[in-house]
Amino acid sequence: MRVDWAIPCRYVEVQQGAGAVLVGAGADMAAIPSLPTAIQLLFAVRYVGAPDELDGETEHPIAARIFDPDGAQIAEQKGLLKAHATLAIPGYLAELIVPTSIVFEPREYGTYGFEFSIDEHEVRVPMHIISPDLLADSPD
Repeated sequence: MRVDWAIPCRYVEVQQGAGAVLVGAGADMAAIPSLPTAIQLLFAVRYVGAPDELDGETEHPIAARIFDPDGAQIAEQKGLLKAHATLAIPGYLAELIVPTSIVFEPREYGTYGFEFSIDEHEVRVPMHIISPDLLADSPD
């Protein structure tokens, strides 16, 4: 199994056997008026593997990690994934798209890293936490 991609978005709706509907896909910037404060972020995470890896019986270690703007790990959550792919055709990759909500409390503005892993394969996605003042000063 591996993480194929992780996309920050505003809304995720998984379609049985037909991918997912993503709204605000690629929304990798959050303007937060003051820090520290708790915020919630949403990611669509796509896991892929051989059909027998998503047979509903096999357990896969998964993790989500957060890294601060200096690259230090500030949070980690681990678990096991045991799922059944709705479309598992022999000889083709099976997929599982998982809406993943993360609540964390940034303490400073900057670029945070969000890492998703399965079976020790990982993908890291940047998320920019900025002051709304930066948006007011940007050219139209």
